[in-house]
Amino acid sequence: NISSVTGVICLDILKDQWSAALTLRTVLISLQALLSSAVPDDPQDAVVANQYKANRAIFSKTAMYWNHVCANGPKIKNAAMLDCEKKVRKISDKGVTLEDARVALSSTMWDLKKAIKRLFP
Repeated sequence: NISSVTGVICLDILKDQWSAALTLRTVLISLQALLSSAVPDDPQDAVVANQYKANRAIFSKTAMYWNHVCANGPKIKNAAMLDCEKKVRKISDKGVTLEDARVALSSTMWDLKKAIKRLFP
């Protein structure tokens, strides 16, 4: 599990199970296994785990969007990504930073009204 806020990776060999005997190959294989098998019942990030369990399509949309924005992922121009960008622009036009707009939207399952309510209580 990886925190969507801090980027902290919850992997035992990177914390208390670290050993000088571990090879780079072992660490990368462990990291690959972590990234390929979600554990939503023991999450690092409860919002992401909730999305994963409640609405897999929204989870995938959010992951794809953040990959596009933060990791220079593929420039996908499908309807879902265009919808995300449109909602981010609507909120940022109200004086909110792009980052805050993205966080509010992705943590409210891309519900524009809920995101605005969260930002402007």
